[in-house]
Amino acid sequence: MTQALISSNVVSAFISAKWAMELGFSEGRQVLFLFGGLLIGPLMLLILYIRLQYKYREDAKLQKETS
Repeated sequence: MTQALISSNVVSAFISAKWAMELGFSEGRQVLFLFGGLLIGPLMLLILYIRLQYKYREDAKLQKETS
């Protein structure tokens, strides 16, 4: 049971760091999101997923305005 929890938090940490990189955060903030993913795993993924959705909507809105 604990091994599954630990492995899911490790996977969440790596995904959090990757999404933070995709959002353009500094390296320091990426490390913070990595550690946040280790501690609170899925909650950190939810926060970053929402931020990614806002970024994609903003990018789509800018592309629509320029077209």
